[in-house]
Amino acid sequence: MANWVKPTETDLAANLSQGEIDAFRRDGALDGTDPVAPLLDRTASLVRTWIASGGRCSKMGPAGTVPAGLVIPAMDYAMAKVLNRISVPLTEDRRNALKRAEEIFDKIAHGEIAVESYAPDGEVDDSTLPVSSPAAALATPERLLD
Repeated sequence: MANWVKPTETDLAANLSQGEIDAFRRDGALDGTDPVAPLLDRTASLVRTWIASGGRCSKMGPAGTVPAGLVIPAMDYAMAKVLNRISVPLTEDRRNALKRAEEIFDKIAHGEIAVESYAPDGEVDDSTLPVSSPAAALATPERLLD
């Protein structure tokens, strides 16, 4: 499996109840289209923009994909967008998750965290491994949840 993935509704459902997703759909686009796929696409695009602005990723994955280690914070960010749209206040846990996601993406955008470069089929790309600086640590699921 590639190390960059396209976020899915299943990923989003890890952060939201089915009722919240259904409410988001009901309050969706004026043209009646399902708003979930465009939300996931916009979120992936935003994450990719932050990665590109940080300059610490030598090879981006295919369009619409993000590093697998950033799916959780990306969905925390998307979760907040959904709840805002359907006028559901964020609980303390959800506010904390959003804050952590924003902090991660801010560090990535400022080049403080290196992001794993795309490697098809899970191949390792040595160009993304940090040389000596602790600030160059790769974003991994374990590191992101610290």
